[in-house]
Amino acid sequence: MHNKEWFASWFESSYYHSLYAHRDHQEAASFVAQLIDLIQPKNDATILDVACGRGRHSLEIHRHGYKVTGIDLSPKNIEYAQKTAQREGIDENVQFMVQDMREPLDKQFSHLLNLFTSFGYFKDPNDNVRTLNAFRAQLAPNGVGVIDYLNPKWVLSNLIESEKLIRDDIEFSIQRQQKGKWLQKDIRFQVNAQDFHFQEEVELLEVKDFIALFAQANLQLVDLFGDYQLGIFDSEKSSRQILIFQ
Repeated sequence: MHNKEWFASWFESSYYHSLYAHRDHQEAASFVAQLIDLIQPKNDATILDVACGRGRHSLEIHRHGYKVTGIDLSPKNIEYAQKTAQREGIDENVQFMVQDMREPLDKQFSHLLNLFTSFGYFKDPNDNVRTLNAFRAQLAPNGVGVIDYLNPKWVLSNLIESEKLIRDDIEFSIQRQQKGKWLQKDIRFQVNAQDFHFQEEVELLEVKDFIALFAQANLQLVDLFGDYQLGIFDSEKSSRQILIFQ
């Protein structure tokens, strides 16, 4: 049903992980520590990591002593995350499963995290509300949710329109542009004389858009931060929108 969507094929590709392998694990660890300090989960908290990718945030949360379930659309990502958990001998309190975030698990959690701009991919605007309805269904009463999203104004004013990056001996050629309310990123590269082209599209959602979406899903914004150090949000200067909702 959803196979034609760009993220289903691109996030499943090994080249996606080659391109983004440089992501800072120290930054992820530091952000998770700051978040836990902020939301103060109890010892018996259960945490759902939505669109968990290869599970780096989930595993970091587990290191703080919490039970974590990580879900992702990509079977390859989930398999990788499961193997990492097994290798580290921690697969008892960390569970990974393939799941479309638009469909809720039949389970509730005290906390739900959606990190690293893992939202706003859907061409059908109803899918945003479907996703948030799923979030609400999976949050226990008084549960707390967190969405970590790019800040459109900051991204557009700092946009690198064109660049070349070499990762794992592959030269990636990247073009970025605003197309209406979308940020489009074209990624081209060659492997063994074969041309590849992937396109990422993320909706340029601002705080007011999230507030309106939350209202449709019977959720509300309760706090807002502007970076991974949980600094004050400034619509022009903040690189992120860290939205805390209930």
